[in-house]
Amino acid sequence: MKTDHAQPVPVLIPTKSTVLLVFMPPDWQQRAALNRLVNALPGVLDGSLRILQLDESTHPEVAQSFAVGRLPACILVRQGIEIWRYEGPPNEAILTELSQLL
Repeated sequence: MKTDHAQPVPVLIPTKSTVLLVFMPPDWQQRAALNRLVNALPGVLDGSLRILQLDESTHPEVAQSFAVGRLPACILVRQGIEIWRYEGPPNEAILTELSQLL
C-alpha cells in the first residue's frame, strides 16, 4: 500500500484549550532530550494541557506562522493566543516556568 507523504495532516488546535506546541529539532540528541521533557510534563502538570509535537519539515507553515527562529521551540497557546515561548535546547527550568503559567 502506497502512502502519500506530500500531504501532511493538518494541525488543529481547539480554541478553548491550552496547547503546548513543541517544534522538534532535527538533531537526534536534542530531540531525545526534548521527548524526555515532554513525557515528564503530564506528571508535573494537572492534565489541563494538550501537547502537540511538530516537525518543522512536516509542518513548515505552522512554524512560519509562529515565527519560530530557533529549534527546538516550545510555544504555549491559550484560546488561540500565544502566552509563552521558549526557544533553544531544553532544560528543567522550562518545566517550572510552564507550571507557573497553568
